[in-house]
Amino acid sequence: MNAAPPGRDGGDRGGPLLEFAALFPLLLLVAVVAIEAFLAFVAVERLESAARAGARVAGAERLAGAEAAARDALPSWLDDATVTSGVNDHDGFYVEVAHPLPIVFSSVGFDLTLTRRVEMPDV
Repeated sequence: MNAAPPGRDGGDRGGPLLEFAALFPLLLLVAVVAIEAFLAFVAVERLESAARAGARVAGAERLAGAEAAARDALPSWLDDATVTSGVNDHDGFYVEVAHPLPIVFSSVGFDLTLTRRVEMPDV
């Protein structure tokens, strides 16, 4: 007599594998969204840091070298960012850094631009 092992029903073989196969796409989607969100937050932080570095130079040297300082503060994966500087409405200076949203899986089609602007009073 060939009986099923204790604690196992002979009819549910492969059930856990089917459950995993059904949930795997969802788990993969969650992982991809988490990676994309992490990269977006890191990019925003780096753009903000670069804009602050440029604004400090603009405040001290009246725009001379502000854009170069902002570019130097950017990591290499954000080298194609757009950096602008100028005089704001309050007789101070601003530095603005913009870059398209870095998306690893670009087939989604998001066309978003991350922009950080820092203003510095004229001291």
